[in-house]
Amino acid sequence: MRQGYTGPEVCKITGITYRQLDHWTSTKLVEASIRNIKGSGFHRIYSFQDIVKVKLVNKLRDAGVSLQKIRIALSNVNKILGKNINISDISIFSDGQSIYVVTDNNEMLDLLRKGQAVFGISLGPVHTETEAEIFSLFPEKISANNA
Repeated sequence: MRQGYTGPEVCKITGITYRQLDHWTSTKLVEASIRNIKGSGFHRIYSFQDIVKVKLVNKLRDAGVSLQKIRIALSNVNKILGKNINISDISIFSDGQSIYVVTDNNEMLDLLRKGQAVFGISLGPVHTETEAEIFSLFPEKISANNA
């Protein structure tokens, strides 16, 4: 059996209340993937990856994202990247309005728009590229700027 954590342990680790965890699990926003038995005398058992997902949901909630948007985003992560995706292997971003994921191909996708690509530019490489172009076209300008 894989290492598992009970609901109270998950709450202690994530800083959420048991009521929140129970609600999120009952509504299938998160899951207790090791054991999800209902009834008295039984405890749900959460995996490490389940806890990572609970923490993600909590961080998105802290950023002001609604549970409805989080639910759509998590569903679309599975549709876009596949059900076997390890949630720890992706980067998720939010501006409070939408939720984005960065794929293995360095594409940023809007999870609330079913994977609509988002255009982004990292300016570090643009800076380096621009310096190289200026140096090759106007070498005297680089040496004058560095003096």
